[in-house]
Amino acid sequence: MGVFVVSAIRRSLIRLVGRTPQGSCVILYYHSIPPDQRAAFARQLDLLLHHAKPIAVSGKVMLTSGIHNVGITFDDALENFFENAAPELRTRRIPATVFVVSEAIGKVFGSPGCLEKVMSLQQLRELPEELVTLGSHTATHPFLPAMNREDARQEFIKSRTQLEEILGRKVLLFSFPFGGFTEELVELCREAGYQTVFTTLPYLAFKIPDEFVVGRIRVDPTDWPLEYRLKLAGAYRWLPWAFALKKTILSNAVIRKIFSLKGRLAGSPAPQAIIQESQDWKQI
Repeated sequence: MGVFVVSAIRRSLIRLVGRTPQGSCVILYYHSIPPDQRAAFARQLDLLLHHAKPIAVSGKVMLTSGIHNVGITFDDALENFFENAAPELRTRRIPATVFVVSEAIGKVFGSPGCLEKVMSLQQLRELPEELVTLGSHTATHPFLPAMNREDARQEFIKSRTQLEEILGRKVLLFSFPFGGFTEELVELCREAGYQTVFTTLPYLAFKIPDEFVVGRIRVDPTDWPLEYRLKLAGAYRWLPWAFALKKTILSNAVIRKIFSLKGRLAGSPAPQAIIQESQDWKQI
């Protein structure tokens, strides 16, 4: 909330001195729009139209001064996008990008207890190209940072090749499954020919027109109206810094505790407590 208020005050002050605020952009990402949440999703779209300008995130994105833009994306290409989300987007002429797991098309997909059907090839082909851009979400939806370089590279190349062959569309956009990425993985995406890659870090997007790594923020139809409004405004962009600060504080606390214990037990083998602390430190 604080970020939202400060940003609003800043924009007002800029206008008071006769200047126009810089253009801004937030990219939202959804996963599932089940039937019982379609009405809530529709209300979110109406709120978006009231407070921002919807834009497509494909191609070179140029922001206009004084305009707050919002792009909508969907990970996993679930069947309920076709059934529930696409009709609401089409009615309002709001563009969207859908990231597809190439080897999951037409299959049941997800974790135990949360299985959902992915769109069929026919459904993907029926999506209007002028409104829905299709991107890659890898071939098999792995956690990429845990893979070796060559296997990860194949996920990027195979998914793009498969999707372009079966859909007859260029596939130039990519989103990382589970939000997992590294600088090396970003470079592999660039080498694989992608134009833009999307993360799950809630930064403002397209501060430069040819931005390659673009942040997004998770949205669900069940978000509270105020929560959704803050996400639209980009007020959650402080989260990465908060997480980094928390990680630093916790890491320093663990280190201090380890050295404190070692000081009291100098000359004796490290007890299980210290070993456990060290393992915890590695996982933070």
